[in-house]
Amino acid sequence: MVDEDFIDRWVDRLRQEVPDAVGIFLGGSQLRGDAGPHSDVDFDIVVPVGPRDEWPGWFDVLDGRLVRISTWIRDVDSWLAAADEPQDWAFQLACADPLRLCWAADESWRVRLDQAELVYPPGEPEVGHFEGEAGKVANAWQRADEPALRLAAQDLARAVVSILRPLNPRPPVRSRLEALHVLLAFDVVPPDYRGDMLTCLGLRGDTTGADVHSASRRLVLGVLEFVDGDDLLRRYLRQVFDATT
Repeated sequence: MVDEDFIDRWVDRLRQEVPDAVGIFLGGSQLRGDAGPHSDVDFDIVVPVGPRDEWPGWFDVLDGRLVRISTWIRDVDSWLAAADEPQDWAFQLACADPLRLCWAADESWRVRLDQAELVYPPGEPEVGHFEGEAGKVANAWQRADEPALRLAAQDLARAVVSILRPLNPRPPVRSRLEALHVLLAFDVVPPDYRGDMLTCLGLRGDTTGADVHSASRRLVLGVLEFVDGDDLLRRYLRQVFDATT
């Protein structure tokens, strides 16, 4: 992890690089405490007016090695509004980004911006994506197109998470790895859920296309038991996978 002198030096540098900044935050793994030797140092930079959405980066040397400085510059309205949007990195689970306000232009900006984290809501159940990705899995299997099959299975798994999430409430997650552990530990799930999710997400070694197709089929037919009242959807998805077994 980087030390306070390093952070202070870069806050001063960023104030020069972005002269209209009104707030600079430290975030990411350096703040969470799980940074490794090759982790970025992440700063959020807030400016007063927009639209503004930029991602400049720099390199510095620390203890004889290069360290990347990653920044995200946004106008204050966009920065605050982001907390209303589900985050893809968290598999659409409720999540939070820890923050530390390192500098504010004045006390009024400090009062407006200073918070320990941004909390993001979970995504809505994506039944439409669930249905669509199931069809893509089946089509790719029939074409013997394994790359397309694996990509569709990954998207299908994410849609499965969105459907099961309301049945498995959890506190906000704070990293992508934590999100993965949380979704794999859901309690209300179909049989073979954990293994099938790992297979569909591409996180199990030595799987064949047939393994991915079978895992997708089990997930889809199992999750159908948790989807209320849509008989046509059930008929359609059973038809899709009955035709490809």
